[in-house]
Amino acid sequence: MKFKCEIDNIKTLKKGMKITLAIDDKQTIEVMKHIYNFMDKPITVELLIDEKEQKERLKQITPEQRKKIYAILRDIEAYTGENVESLKEDTKASFIRATGYEDFSLSNCSKELAADYIEFLIRLAFEIGVPLSENPIEGMDDIENYLKLCLDHRKCCVCGKPGEIHHVDAIGMGRDRTSIDDSQYRKMCLCRQHHTEYHNIGPEKFKNKYHVYGVIWEG
Repeated sequence: MKFKCEIDNIKTLKKGMKITLAIDDKQTIEVMKHIYNFMDKPITVELLIDEKEQKERLKQITPEQRKKIYAILRDIEAYTGENVESLKEDTKASFIRATGYEDFSLSNCSKELAADYIEFLIRLAFEIGVPLSENPIEGMDDIENYLKLCLDHRKCCVCGKPGEIHHVDAIGMGRDRTSIDDSQYRKMCLCRQHHTEYHNIGPEKFKNKYHVYGVIWEG
């Protein structure tokens, strides 16, 4: 028998692989009529992938992006008292006005749009002082833009807490920082805790641990 399905989950085992298939409601009854006849018998399965359909799906919002969006909205809800659904509609409307995007759904919008919306929500959270429960960098596609955003709003690029500007390119001991043009110096924003950790473990280990780095930012 043949039936259309989607791969729901893939799990690598010590010997081979376990693939879980999802069948839509319309086909479930038909499949159930026959599947019990083969429960204890070997089955040959042919997987046919619709390449065009899969390419389109790869362009769509990812589950991780959707999870990130709702996590930020819940953080804003906890801070402002406005419920998530209202916040979603209000922020979507503001985002559309600011970017020129057309109306969209979080169920099937593009991955690019989702990334821009996440950045918009993080910027909003930074501007109104919302404490974020998750590391803001998770889910961000444009890391450099995110690092500059943190510098703009003096938020730690590791945890999102209030931070201070850290010069990755050291200005040097005894030099007057107020009289030096540091526009071409790389910087990052770090809270006191992560600033201390940076100096304790060194730049390379810090970068490998948190995947953040200094950027040129004129302020």
